[in-house]
Amino acid sequence: MLKPTEKIEDLQCGGLKIIQSSEEYRFTTDAVLLANFCKDMRGKTCVEFGAGSGVISILIAYKKHPARIVAMELQPQLCDMMERSVRLNDLGGLIEVCNVDIKNAAELVRDVDAVICNPPYRRVGSGERQLKENIALCRHEIAATLSDVVRSASRILNNRGSFYLVHQADRLCEIVSLCKDSALAVKEILPVCPAPEREPNLVLIRAVKGGEADCKLHAPLYITDKNGNYTERASIWYNGASR
Repeated sequence: MLKPTEKIEDLQCGGLKIIQSSEEYRFTTDAVLLANFCKDMRGKTCVEFGAGSGVISILIAYKKHPARIVAMELQPQLCDMMERSVRLNDLGGLIEVCNVDIKNAAELVRDVDAVICNPPYRRVGSGERQLKENIALCRHEIAATLSDVVRSASRILNNRGSFYLVHQADRLCEIVSLCKDSALAVKEILPVCPAPEREPNLVLIRAVKGGEADCKLHAPLYITDKNGNYTERASIWYNGASR
């Protein structure tokens, strides 16, 4: 089942496991945060954009009890790895892996209840570019921009469907503006701080298609305390509790 560069890793959540490769982009804690931030998915149809190794879809399938997840990924080698991870966790009846460009998502699905995305954070030309193209695609907006992600999400969501996103905090204004342009109202913002007395470096966003213009700004989520240990809240999210 494994290729020479791959190994199976324990997700520390209900016995879930995932295949990771030393030659491919590896998921970060941002993905775990986003999976836990999602809510109200029981019995619903969900789509993940840029699913990569499939960690978010696998965690949501286990924790949030949707009826169906469509995991979309552009790179075929990641789709292959994700499909094997789905089978490894006996989730083949719940998660459908699709090798597709998210800009064409509307050709596959419509009127879904939720779209989830942990997109590339960096604009093309910003920051140091990874030399390996397969990893650069996961870090930089080469294949799809933030605008592409938001527009595609809006196209396939049903009215009152939810769009969940994790991104860099310094792009919050852009996110809100793009969502408004695509009929998505930002309803929740959760700032994420790496430690006490540190500014937020990430934001978790929930936007609703056709929603009203009211928004809840949550108290920040601190990942570590002053001693460098996980906070109680972060530990709960990382260690398997549902929201």
